[in-house]
Parts: sequence; C-alpha cells; structure tokens
Amino acid sequence: MDWIALKHALLSHLPVAAGLLLPWPLIAAQRPGRGIRPWWTVSRYLGWMGLLGTLCAFVSGFASGRFLGIIPAHRLLPLAVSGSGPEALLYRHAALAAGSLILGIVAVWAMNRSRKDHQSLGFLTLLLGLAWSAALLLAGEGGYRLAHGHAPVPVVAPAVEVKPVPAPAPPSLPRADVDTEAKIPVRALDYAALEPIQPDPVKSPAHGGRWIRAWASPEAAAAYRAGQPLPQGAMVVLSSVEDRWGRPGPDAGPLFALEIKPSGPALSFYWARIPMERRREFGGESRAYWRGDDIHLVSCRSCHATGMADPAQRSRWRAKKVVPGE
Repeated sequence: MDWIALKHALLSHLPVAAGLLLPWPLIAAQRPGRGIRPWWTVSRYLGWMGLLGTLCAFVSGFASGRFLGIIPAHRLLPLAVSGSGPEALLYRHAALAAGSLILGIVAVWAMNRSRKDHQSLGFLTLLLGLAWSAALLLAGEGGYRLAHGHAPVPVVAPAVEVKPVPAPAPPSLPRADVDTEAKIPVRALDYAALEPIQPDPVKSPAHGGRWIRAWASPEAAAAYRAGQPLPQGAMVVLSSVEDRWGRPGPDAGPLFALEIKPSGPALSFYWARIPMERRREFGGESRAYWRGDDIHLVSCRSCHATGMADPAQRSRWRAKKVVPGE
C-alpha cells in the first residue's frame, strides 16, 4: 500500500498523456470512408491506456491520501471545502479524478461500439472523448499545483497606465512585508536559545516515533509546563532525532514549531536533510519545509487547532539509562 501511495506522482503522467494525445485521432476518425480503421485502432488504444492510467492514478491517489492522513476513514474523497486554499484545491483535484474515471469508462465504451468499415467513430464518441480529455488535463493541472505549492492567482483587471510624476527617491529602508522565513524557519533553527522543557529526550509516537525535546519562549515556558493555554506571541519548538534500536539515534530528525499569532496557531515542519531510508515517505524529496496552510500539515492542525495539544497525551517514555560498569 505504501509503495502504491508513493508512486502517485509517477502514475498520474499516463492519464495526462492520454488527455493530450486522444483528441487528435478522435478528430481524424470522424471522416467516413475507406482507410478509416487505423484511426479507430489508435483512438481505442489510447482510450484503453488512458482508462488504465486513470484507474492506477485514482487508486494510488486514494492510497496516498490515506497514507498522509488527508482522506478520512470510510471516505473515497477528502472533505469538501469551498474557497481557494490548498484543502479546496485538493478536493477539486480528487473530484475531477473520480469524475474522469467515470467519464473514461463511458468514452471507451463509445469508442469500441460496433462500426462498419467505412463509418466514422461518431459524434457521440468525439464529444465524450473530448470531455474526458479535458477532465484529465484539469485533474493533472490541479495535481501539479498541489505538488509544487502553487496557490490560485486572482485575476486582476489591467490598470489604466498613468505616467508617474518624478519624485525624489526615498531613503532605502528594510521592507516590513518581506517574508524572512520563506525558505527556512529562521527562528525555529535557533531553538537552543529558548528555554528547555525536558532535560532528556522522550519518545513521541505522535511525532513519528522520534525522540523529541521541547523548547519554549520565556513567556510560554510556565504555561506549557502547566498545560495551560499559551499566550500571544508564544513559540514552542520540538527538536527531534531518529530512533535507533529503541534509543535516540545519530540522525537528526525534523523540527516542529508552533507559534501563537493573533490569527491563531501557526505550524511549521522543517527537515533539512531527510535520510535516504526515509525519503520514500516524502515522495523521494531530500528536504521538507511545510508551514501555514500546507496540505501536509492537515493532521497536525487537527491536534493543534487551539494551540497546544492535550497535555495528557504527552509522552514520558525516556530512554533507559546505562550505568557504566553494570
């Protein structure tokens, strides 16, 4: 199941290729007369390959959604969300994929209807085939935007050109709206400057079975220890290392950061170098940086919807101390 889930990006190329190629032989197969059968064959071949690719992409996408925890149990599609955020884009991508699978079955049936040697494939086949191709391309475009983090860009009407009035250049000042953490979580990387909560690492099943230590900003440390709501501006970082044979291993794990902003809790996940044996869980990527509304943080947001998770769920599983000479 994991192997199928991690191959979704690869398997989705086949239906997209079918969506690009299928319209041309379908249009050519509309001419009645002698010599039309080769276009039948090409259309039917691309139709069957596109249907097989759509089925594989749908199954692998479903497995990937369950693997990442973004498709709830007992559902075939993610939860319906309106708007233009990542969750809404994910739902539209999944709905288009499911619709293209159903449309593909009908289109392939139309392509394989019994026809005489001189007959075209018919207008119904052309209409269904073009609609199917459009659905495949729209689903593929949505998947590309999800994979590469592209948010929908609002369409803005072109402004009337106005000649600027020359003015003296203002002094160069640092921009307040520059996102200094667009590529790396700068403040989270300096977690050792925060106040340590645990003296030793604890193993946390909720964070991938890794060994973690919590670090909190001074105004949040007391509230974190007491299990009380964190104040505005509080920052908590979990540093982690990978488990090896039931003890903290040598490989550094990801950083988990939580910041309480006026708009609510803000989460981020950063792993500068993913070990080779774990990269299949991240689609083969060697580095991961997720934050804000990233689709990979859906399960994290469910636990931290109000900030700090339930203190009763904190792990107290510490590594057994080894006394020299025993």
